[in-house]
Amino acid sequence: MSVTVTPVSGRRDLDAFIKLPFRLYQDDPNWVPPLLYTERHRFNPKTNAFLQHADHQLFLAHRDGQVVGRISAQVDHEHNRFHQERTGFFGFFESEDDPETAQALFGVAEGWLKERGMEAARGPLSFSINQEVGLLIEGFDTPPMIMMAHSRPYYG
Repeated sequence: MSVTVTPVSGRRDLDAFIKLPFRLYQDDPNWVPPLLYTERHRFNPKTNAFLQHADHQLFLAHRDGQVVGRISAQVDHEHNRFHQERTGFFGFFESEDDPETAQALFGVAEGWLKERGMEAARGPLSFSINQEVGLLIEGFDTPPMIMMAHSRPYYG
């Protein structure tokens, strides 16, 4: 069955978005799971000041009724105003080892940014440059440092 990507809407979807990495990295001894309490606050506009000056959308990829990937797309209006550009950002990317899922997620995020007039996209970063940034390309066998991304080798 093919992959479908849908916007996150409601608490159940948000919980699925937050908890996906726990399944994907369950056998990875070097993955450090985030605190669920902290993750829930990160996505709440009342507790995350970034979301007060940025538009964002979270997306989930599904196959056969199971969540198989996630991504965010965001427009940081303060960044664009300061740098005088029309750049969108993507982040929180996680996916099973499946190119179709990755392509579907990036395609939807790109489309969302284009619909909002963005001319370029940067990432991965988890909402802003002040949070987790980047993609691990080597050192998968060592624990990450604080605020460093930890990802699967197939992402590269």
